[in-house]
Amino acid sequence: MSLYTVVTDTVVDIVYIAYDKTLEVWRVFEEFHSAGKVKQLGISNFYDPSAVARLYADATVKPSVIQNRFYSDSEYDTTIRKFCNENNIIYQSFWTLTANPIIINSNAVKKMAETRGVTTAQIFFRFMMDIGVVPLTGTANETHMKQDLAVLDMPSLSSDEIQMINDMLSDSI
Repeated sequence: MSLYTVVTDTVVDIVYIAYDKTLEVWRVFEEFHSAGKVKQLGISNFYDPSAVARLYADATVKPSVIQNRFYSDSEYDTTIRKFCNENNIIYQSFWTLTANPIIINSNAVKKMAETRGVTTAQIFFRFMMDIGVVPLTGTANETHMKQDLAVLDMPSLSSDEIQMINDMLSDSI
């Protein structure tokens, strides 16, 4: 796997490769941080909970964001999300909708959407936010963009609804 980085004036995102190489690159980006060239560091495709803890322990500049695909093959990163929550790291999901079509198209989620007059995608994004995940969305469709942004103003799902979707996640692992 090749190394891929995204550099902006705010966040440097490193896609995970082998740990020793990741730490080597991380150290370079810590220098960028110290020089004021970036404000935060983040890492992507980082699915090994022990590697997450190890990087956190080894890093001078702690990761601010971990961005992973939120899907059943990674057991929805339950352990990593817990670690993020305990260590003030943002967990951001990508391919959130495309990785979870069975849940999004379930009768339960359809009913929640119908009751609120929103889309099933909006219900799933609201669920993600309710469980402390920042969903990354990308679309070229203006209607979808507006729908995605409208989720920020949606009331939280009920505890029963959250539990229902959590149960579907657990059942799919």
